[in-house]
Amino acid sequence: MVIAIIVSSGIAFSFSSLASPATSASSSLATDHSPEIPYSTTTPYSPSSTDYAPFGGKITAATSGALMQPGTGVIVPLFTESSSARLSEVNEIVQAKLAHPAVPIVVVINPEGGPGISYDPNIATEVKDMQAAGISVIGYVPTNWGERGIPSIESDMLIYLNWYGVTGIYLDQMPNWNYNSPSGTWYYGGPNGEFIPAYFATLSQYGKSIGMTQVVANSGADVPTDFIGSVNTIGIFENAYLPSLSLSAGWTSIAGLGGWHASYSKSNFMFFSYAIPSLDPAYLLGVSNYVGYLYITNGTGTAPYNTLSPYFDQIISLLASIVPVTIQSATLNGVSTSGGLWVTVTQPDGSSSSGYTPSAFDAYAASTVTISADNYGGYVFDHWSDGSTHAVIEVTPAQATTLVAFYRYVPASA
Repeated sequence: MVIAIIVSSGIAFSFSSLASPATSASSSLATDHSPEIPYSTTTPYSPSSTDYAPFGGKITAATSGALMQPGTGVIVPLFTESSSARLSEVNEIVQAKLAHPAVPIVVVINPEGGPGISYDPNIATEVKDMQAAGISVIGYVPTNWGERGIPSIESDMLIYLNWYGVTGIYLDQMPNWNYNSPSGTWYYGGPNGEFIPAYFATLSQYGKSIGMTQVVANSGADVPTDFIGSVNTIGIFENAYLPSLSLSAGWTSIAGLGGWHASYSKSNFMFFSYAIPSLDPAYLLGVSNYVGYLYITNGTGTAPYNTLSPYFDQIISLLASIVPVTIQSATLNGVSTSGGLWVTVTQPDGSSSSGYTPSAFDAYAASTVTISADNYGGYVFDHWSDGSTHAVIEVTPAQATTLVAFYRYVPASA
């Protein structure tokens, strides 16, 4: 799990005011279920040359199936104006890291809408304290929707490095369109426009050239696929409600239009939601399948991020308890099935996720999930690797768990 915090002094910002003018834009077996399940109508997975693989590559037979995704974390805009309040919140962040050392934390500092005009020794001390606890610290820089000069931004990046020793940068105001016109007009479709993904890629390359290891950017709305790879992580949603988990929810879907994000590593994406009255653990588990970073708070008004989210500690604890469940399929002689077969995992709240084997799903440790394996064509379910002979089982994972569904192959009658 990765947690990112944004620390500001003297200025209260809302990402919603900065982000996007385009937003409209070993397991234990609990119970076996005896009923046989019907044959699936879902065709076994067969990769095609037009499918996109995670990290921008093409899916092949070697890369298809279960993806070893990185853990999900939280990006928190900590825009606290009071230095004493900020110090208290930094201490809370450090204690959370010490309580959950396996959870990476990234803190974004923002002295004055950028590095500011003078060095702040208090921020410098806080940076050192957080880094000593194993927390990464990066600095906030605005880009004016890709119109701010690259030399000016690179100057801010170097100041952050020299004054505070940050290990990365946070580029705000990433557009969610591909081109600006020569005069700066947005959503430009004509010739000689500025290709905005290249603008951000240039800034990423500069950051890495001076030793920065992490460059993230916030658009606040879904971006074209051309932006993937221009920075490490992109903010693709920011609103006073939660993004939908439905792949068909249009621009409000956390998986992007038509669910295209699922073809890439979730580490490419993050989101912000404010004015959320309570934290739903089931939602957190579900959305963690789609993003590398998230932030959920109850803050409202023009400065919803001026205090640390009251859900912060709970979010870290929940993310730390997530364990992956990997499901594979094989014939009785132990050879992987020639095509992926359809499996479904149902969480305690009734929500479910499906996919072709090998598939990876998340669950909270010690929670009971239901797993079902479909038959298809000549493949008939025989047993699970834990000995169960029923296609539908309940599993309570205590740690990362792998189950294999074994199939008999019954050729069609001649």
